[in-house]
Amino acid sequence: MLTIIQLTLKEALRRRTLIISVLIVGLLLIGAFIPLNGRLAALPPAQGQRLFGSLFVFYATDVLKFFAATFSLALGAGAISAELERGVLSAILPKPISRFSVYAGKWIGLFLFIALNIVIWDIVVWGVARYRAPQEMYFEVWKTLPALLVYPAVFLTLALFLSTFGSFQLSAGLGILCAGIGWAEGVLYALYRTFDNSYLATTSKVAGYLMPLGRMSRNVSASLSDLPGFADLPPMVQAVILGKGGPFKTLENGPWDLPYILFYALVIFIAGAVIFSKKDV
Repeated sequence: MLTIIQLTLKEALRRRTLIISVLIVGLLLIGAFIPLNGRLAALPPAQGQRLFGSLFVFYATDVLKFFAATFSLALGAGAISAELERGVLSAILPKPISRFSVYAGKWIGLFLFIALNIVIWDIVVWGVARYRAPQEMYFEVWKTLPALLVYPAVFLTLALFLSTFGSFQLSAGLGILCAGIGWAEGVLYALYRTFDNSYLATTSKVAGYLMPLGRMSRNVSASLSDLPGFADLPPMVQAVILGKGGPFKTLENGPWDLPYILFYALVIFIAGAVIFSKKDV
């Protein structure tokens, strides 16, 4: 399995993903040079910088969620199908290596690669926030890290599963469709609250179980609720900023949400491993 992990890491590097990762770092570094303006400029300098740093952490974390999911879909969607087309797996599978080892090795290798990128991006976010407000430690950045790592755990598992029977284009497209279904959970629930239609409430609940994107997003937002300076904002502004102004604004996480997310990923991983074990190569 270690050989498969190493080969997977080399393949990820071969696809020039490091260039994209560096571009993301450059995008995040822009936050260090944005001047205060509007109401932030009217505050005392220290308070304005502290609030800017907290806002930067919050919104930069949204950026990291997006890129974590995108990286996972892009790398996972072609991990099986593309190598089958090139004949790479045909050369590996006849050797005394179990198909489960190949499948699990590819998952571990890609997850480690994406997780390393997320850690680097998180370090940049923390560094920019500390540069803007040196008096604050912004430990909340590190509190969100486990919740951020759930994104590649779910999206990579989903993409790898889809790649066992579909081409790169089909796997990536179905992965994006699944993300859209998960995003629809909050939209449908908001419509239910507006029109009091039980069908919308049921559809929202089904969407949330089919793709637990809302649960994942709310876990991240919950980790950021203690950011410095947010307590000084009016309650209505706090509600909008702290994850209650997006598509999942009226939904709350329950104690079984994280276990469900992990169970969801485990079931899809097992399904993908079984399909791959039965696949003719």
